[in-house]
Amino acid sequence: MVTVVGVAYRGGIPLENIEVDFAVEPVERADYPASLGFGVREVVRLKGNLSETERVRLQRAVRYCPVGQALTKGSMVVEDEVQWLSGEVTAASPVPESLRPLEGNLPAIVPGSVHGRYLLDTKEYDADGGMSDEGEAKIYVTTENLTHTSRWTVLAGHSSEGWVPPPFPTAQAAWAASTATTLSRLLPFEDAGDAESLRVELGMSAPGGRGQAQGNAAAGTVSYRNAVRRIVAPGSPRTMPIETIQAALLRDPISIAYREGGVVLDEQVVID
Repeated sequence: MVTVVGVAYRGGIPLENIEVDFAVEPVERADYPASLGFGVREVVRLKGNLSETERVRLQRAVRYCPVGQALTKGSMVVEDEVQWLSGEVTAASPVPESLRPLEGNLPAIVPGSVHGRYLLDTKEYDADGGMSDEGEAKIYVTTENLTHTSRWTVLAGHSSEGWVPPPFPTAQAAWAASTATTLSRLLPFEDAGDAESLRVELGMSAPGGRGQAQGNAAAGTVSYRNAVRRIVAPGSPRTMPIETIQAALLRDPISIAYREGGVVLDEQVVID
């Protein structure tokens, strides 16, 4: 949302408001039936007196926002490495083509919904009246579990330092959590305490800043991001072989989305 707001401001497009709805659902993977990925059905509502050219430009920005690119366009260039508690460090990329995904049960991906509402009053302007920060979005996440409905509310966006996290670090946190969950479920730990020593560390770099990212989104240009994911694993290469860790990473749902794209099952952009 904040990417579209920035694109509209820089392009002089009279966008008055934006809301986004996602329906998230599990998707079976034909290449490995035991693995589930996820798909998203997306509805974006734009409010404003927009021309056809302006609508097309904003719709393109929706498809090429930085987080969306990572999940649909393969814009993440990921280098994995493993550091064992015994002290050894080795690269875990690339993965041998002959390696098969590790077997085992992962948590079920349950259907859910996400509603994002842009907070109009959070835009910030500099002394000259130019927009310095696009503002924040309030995100409502809902999932149906076996016994009850779970709900979360998240704030993210571009605002003064210290207020809310930017969108991409929030996505990084989800990726780290997904990776840690996958490894903790699949790796053959020698004892229960080993799982507690598992850590996932992420570092990321991207060319240019926010302005360039929004320019790329407006132009429909894929902007590649380099990411280093370090797995801090228990034991040693002898007790926890690198091939076992690589095979487990092949099952991680968000890693699969970053690697293969295709997350968006349906997309609608509605002008109000």
